[in-house]
Amino acid sequence: MSTINTGIFTAPNAGEYLEREPDMQVQQLAGRLWTASDGLRRSIFLEGDTGVIAFDTFGTPGAARAYGKAIAQTLPEKPIHTIIYSHDHLDHAGFSDDLAPDAEIIADEMCAKVISLRGAKGQLEPTRRLSGAHNEMEIDGVSFTLLNPGPTHGSGNLSAWFAEDRLLFSSDTILPNARYGLMPDYHIWNFVRFMRSFLDLDWDTFVPGRYELTDRARFELGCDFIEAVQEESQKAFAEFVPIWVLDAMQGYVGGKLKERFGCLEGFDEHIGLIAVRIVHHYLMGGWGLEDTPEPGVVLADEVA
Repeated sequence: MSTINTGIFTAPNAGEYLEREPDMQVQQLAGRLWTASDGLRRSIFLEGDTGVIAFDTFGTPGAARAYGKAIAQTLPEKPIHTIIYSHDHLDHAGFSDDLAPDAEIIADEMCAKVISLRGAKGQLEPTRRLSGAHNEMEIDGVSFTLLNPGPTHGSGNLSAWFAEDRLLFSSDTILPNARYGLMPDYHIWNFVRFMRSFLDLDWDTFVPGRYELTDRARFELGCDFIEAVQEESQKAFAEFVPIWVLDAMQGYVGGKLKERFGCLEGFDEHIGLIAVRIVHHYLMGGWGLEDTPEPGVVLADEVA
C-alpha cells in the first residue's frame, strides 16, 4: 500500500479498497454540463473550450482514476485542467493527485487551510483560494457561480449554481432520500437555514453529492425532514426517552415521523441513526465554532 496514495489510511489491508476502480455512470445535464456517479457518490464536470473543469475527485485513488477515464471517454482530447473542491472531505475530494496532478485546484480558503494542515497523501493543496459567499467564475469559456452559504457540511463548502441551465450542485447536503444515516458532518445549527437560502435562486434541477438527481420540490422535502427530526429529537428529552439507545430513538422519532416522511427511501433503516446524531447536538450544544449562531467567527483570522 505504500506505493499508492492512501489519504490518511494506515492499515496495510486497506489497499484493495483504495485501488478498486468502480463503474462510473455519466449523464449529460446540459450543453456543457455532465454528472458522474459510482452509485454512491456523485459529482459534476464541465466542458471548457480547451479542457475540462472537474468538481471533486471521488473518494479513493481507484475511483479518481475511474472518474478520469469516464471524463476522457466523454470528452476525448480535452484534458482536466481545473479541479474545484466542493469541501475538504477525502471521500469526495481526496485524490486529485490520481485524477489530474497538474491541474489548477480551486477551493474556499477554509477548505484550503484544512487540507494544508491535514497533509493527506493524494489530496493536493489548492492553488487558488476563494473567499466570501459569492464568486462569479469564468473558466475556459464556461460561466457559473460558486456559493458558500456558511457552515453546512465540511469546511469551506462550495456549491455551484448554473443560472442559465437552472441547476444547483451542492455536495453532501440535502438528499432526495433518508439514506445518509448518521450525518456526522452537518453543522446542525445553521444547516437548514443556509440550505433554504438556495431556494431564493432560480433553479429546477438539484445535483447532490450522493445518490440520484432530484428537483426543487424534493429539495424542500429534504429540508422539512431534517427540521422535523430536530424537533422530535428535542421532544425525546421531555418524554425521558433514553437518547443514547438506538432502538429507543428509532421507535420514538421514527414513530412520530413515519406518516409524513416514511416515503423517503431508507427511512426505516436510518431514522434511528439520524435521531441519535441530532439529539446529541442538543445535549452537548453543538460541534464547534462553525455550529454556533455566529459562525463567521471561525473566519476571523482568515480574511483582512
